[in-house]
Amino acid sequence: MSENYMQNVMNILPFGVGYFKLLFEGGREPVDYMILDINPAFERLTCWRREDLVNKKTTEFLAGQEDARLYWLTFFTSAMHAKQTREMTQWVPVIKRYLTISVIPIDRIYFAVILREAEQEKTEPLARELDAGHRFGVLDAVFSSTTNAVALLENRDGEYVYVRTNAVHQRTAGVANAEGKGLDDIFGKGNSEEAFRIYDGCITSGQPASYERVFERADSRQIWQTEVVPIFSKHGIRYLLLIAKDITEHKRVQEQNEDLSRRMQAMFNQHSAVQLIYDPHSGHIVDANPSACRFYGYTKEELCSMMIGNINVLPPDQLEQNIQSEISERSYYFTAVPYRLKSGETRLFDVYSCPLYSGDKLLIHFITFDVTDREAYRSELIREKDLLKTTLRSIGDGVVTTDCHGLITSLNSAAEELTGWDSETAAGRRFSEVFTLQKEGTKLRVEDPVQKVLQTGSIIALANHAELVNRKGKKIPIADSAAPIKSEDGACVGVVMVFRDVRREKLHTKQIENLSYHDALTGLYNRRYMERIMAELQSPENLPLCLIMGDVNGLKLTNDVFGHKAGDALLCSVAKLLKKHCKPGGVVARWGGDEFLVLMPRTSLKRAEVILRKIKEAKVPIRDSSLNLSLSLGCACRETMDANVEAVMREAEDAMYHQKLLDGKSYRNAIINTLLVTLYEKSNETEEHSKRIEQHCHAIGNELMLSSKELSELSLLALLHDIGKVSINPDILTKPGTLADEEWDELRRHPETGFRIAQATPELASVADLILAHHERWDGRGYPRGLEGTDIPLACRILAVADAFDAMTNDRAYRSAMSREEAIDELERNAGTQFDPDIVPLYIKLLQTEKEHGNTE
Repeated sequence: MSENYMQNVMNILPFGVGYFKLLFEGGREPVDYMILDINPAFERLTCWRREDLVNKKTTEFLAGQEDARLYWLTFFTSAMHAKQTREMTQWVPVIKRYLTISVIPIDRIYFAVILREAEQEKTEPLARELDAGHRFGVLDAVFSSTTNAVALLENRDGEYVYVRTNAVHQRTAGVANAEGKGLDDIFGKGNSEEAFRIYDGCITSGQPASYERVFERADSRQIWQTEVVPIFSKHGIRYLLLIAKDITEHKRVQEQNEDLSRRMQAMFNQHSAVQLIYDPHSGHIVDANPSACRFYGYTKEELCSMMIGNINVLPPDQLEQNIQSEISERSYYFTAVPYRLKSGETRLFDVYSCPLYSGDKLLIHFITFDVTDREAYRSELIREKDLLKTTLRSIGDGVVTTDCHGLITSLNSAAEELTGWDSETAAGRRFSEVFTLQKEGTKLRVEDPVQKVLQTGSIIALANHAELVNRKGKKIPIADSAAPIKSEDGACVGVVMVFRDVRREKLHTKQIENLSYHDALTGLYNRRYMERIMAELQSPENLPLCLIMGDVNGLKLTNDVFGHKAGDALLCSVAKLLKKHCKPGGVVARWGGDEFLVLMPRTSLKRAEVILRKIKEAKVPIRDSSLNLSLSLGCACRETMDANVEAVMREAEDAMYHQKLLDGKSYRNAIINTLLVTLYEKSNETEEHSKRIEQHCHAIGNELMLSSKELSELSLLALLHDIGKVSINPDILTKPGTLADEEWDELRRHPETGFRIAQATPELASVADLILAHHERWDGRGYPRGLEGTDIPLACRILAVADAFDAMTNDRAYRSAMSREEAIDELERNAGTQFDPDIVPLYIKLLQTEKEHGNTE
C-alpha cells in the first residue's frame, strides 16, 4: 500500500488516531512526549487543530496544565513499559462526553493513541437504570458486597439528596436510613460546606474528585477517604457515586514514611559525611548534600549538572566495573577510591554505596569518608613494616614474636636457622614447644622467658650458660633478652625475644680468658687466676689444702751468663717439673717472675712434703751449661676452716725464703754468709763445724719426719745458733783457761744477742726464738729462761745433742778432742738431764749406722 492510501484511510476513520513519540534526556525514563500526526476525527473529538499540535512538545500546547501533562505522560509510559495496549475512559469537558482512550506501543519510543466516544458503551446503561424508576439491579450487589462505604447522591435543583447507602456507610456515618436526606442531615449543620463545594465542582467539571474526613470516636479516631465519581447520562450529570474507605492505617503508615523521609532528608543534608546520589545508567549526579558541596568545592547546581566520572578519577573500565557492582549488589564497599576536587587536588575515599528507587527508577546512594591521611599512614606503615622485615631478615640475631598467650606469631630467618623450624610451621605453637632451653652441660630446663615476661610485664635476660636444643637435637649456647609488646593503653599484647648464637663468642671469651689466666711463656696459670681460684677453694670439701711456694735460684745469673733464652728455657723446665709432680686436681701457676705456686686440695702435709722432696731431688740441667736447676721450695697446709689461706700462703713463702737463705746461689744467702764470716773471725767456730752440725741435725730431723719448713729452720739454727757471739770480746771466746765469773756471764748473754740480731733481720726472724732457746737444758738448768723438757723447742733439743757431740769430738782452745766412743758415753750419761732422752738414742743409732757405712769424720 502507498503512503497516500494509508493517509486517506486515516482521514476517513470515524475514530481519532494519533501518532506520538516519547522524549528522553539521557535517562531511562521519558521526560515529555510529542504528537507527530493526528487524523480529522482526533481533531473533532479533542477540539484541537492539527497545525497547533504536530511536532510540538506538550510543554508547548499544554502550557499551564502541568498536572494534565504529567498525568498523560505517566499513562503513556506505563503502556510502553508493559509493551501492551492500555485503555481508559475519560470525561472530556470540552465535548461534554466520555471518550475511550487506547494506547498502542509501536516500539521503544513510538506509540499510537486511539480515541472513540464511550457514552453509549459505558455510561448509558447506568443512566438508563437510574432514570427508570431507580432500579438498582447490579448496584445492589456491589453496595452489599464491598467493604467500602458506598452512597449514591442525586442533584435535585442544586441540593444533594442521598438515594442509596450500604451498610458500611450507615455504620460509618452513624445514620441507619439516609435515603432522601440531605448533606446537613448527615454531616450536621455547618459541616457540609466543604462536601457541597466538592460535589458542585465534580458536576461542573465532570472530573472525579476526592476528599478526606475524620470521624472522632470515644475510643478511636478514624480517617476515611471518599472518591466522588460523576455519572453521566444524555441529560448531563445528575448522580454522584460516593465510595469511601478507611485509610486510618494508611495515613499512619504514610505519616511514618513522611517522618522517616524527613529524618532521612535531615540526615542527608546535615550529616558531615560526603553523600551523593547518582543515576548508574546515565552517570548523572542527581543530588548532593551540603557536606559534599563544601568538600568538592562545587555548588549543588554544579554537582547536579556533572557526571560521576567528572569527579571519580578511576580509569573508565574500572569505574564501569564498580558501577555494575553497585547495580547488582544490595550494598557495596570500595576502599581508597580517588576523587578530584574543584581545586584539582585528588583525595582518597572509602565509599559505602547502596541502591535506592525513586518510583521505578534505580539510583545509587553513596557515602564517602576521606581516608587520604589514613592511606598515607598505611603507606608509611607498610614502608616501615617492609623496612622492619628487611631488617629482621638482615640481622644475624634470631627474633621471635608471640601473642599474649605465648603462641608464636613469627620467626625471622636467623631464628629459623638456629631453631630448625620454619615460621609457617612454628606459628600458633607454644613457645616452649619450639624453644627447648636448658642449662649448658645438663638437661635441667631453663624457665620459659616468654611466660616470665607475660607474668611480670618486664624485660628479662636469659640466665648465663643457657643452650638451645634445636629441632635436630643440636645444642647451641645462646644469649637472649625478651621484652613485652604493649598496646597504646599499656596492655601486654605479646612478647618479642631476641637471641643469638654465642658459640663463637664463647670461644673468643675462652681464648681471652685463657690469655688473661695463663702465663704466655710457660703455659701455666698466672697470679690473676690463682687469686680467683683460691677464693673458690676456701671450702670444707677442699681440706686439707696444701701450698708449695717455689723460687728459681740463680735466674738472674742464668740470664746474664747464658742469655734470656736460656732463662726462659729454665722457667719452662720448672713449669714442666712442677706439673709432672703435682698430684691430679692440683693447680700449678707462675706466681711472679721467678716464683711458682702449687695448690693441692685434699692433700695432707705429709703427702705434700713427699712431692716437695721429689721436686728438689729432680735433676734438671740448665741449657748450654753443666749446671742443674736449683729451686727453693716452701710448703704449708690449711687443715681447718679456721686457718686463713693467705696466712698459710705466707707460711709457705717464709719456708721458701728459709730455703733461699740456705742456698749458696741465692742473694739472700749473702746475709748469712756475712754474719758467719764475722763469727768465724771472732771465735773458734768454723764453717766446717756449722756444716757438720747442719748435716747431723738434718739426719735427726729426717728420722723424726720433720716438714721441709722445720728442716729449713733447723738448718738455719745449726748455722746461726752462735751468731750472738759476734758481740762478745774475742779474748773471752779464745781464752784457753777457765773463764772468770764476769766473763762467763758475758758469754751466757750470746743467745739473747743472737735473738736480737735475728729479729732485726726479716729473713731470719722465724728462727729468732730458736736461737734464744738453744742453750736450754732438759732438766731446766739451762739459760737464759730455764725452759724444761718439751717446753724447749724441738729444733733446740736436736741442736743441743748434735752440737755437744761435734764439740766433744773436735779440739777446742780450752781442751783436746774426745774419741767418738767417749763422746757417745758422755751423751748417754747426760740423757734426761742436759739432753732430750728420746733424741740421744736416736742420734747414737744414726752415728752407728754412719760408722757401719764407713762415713766417719
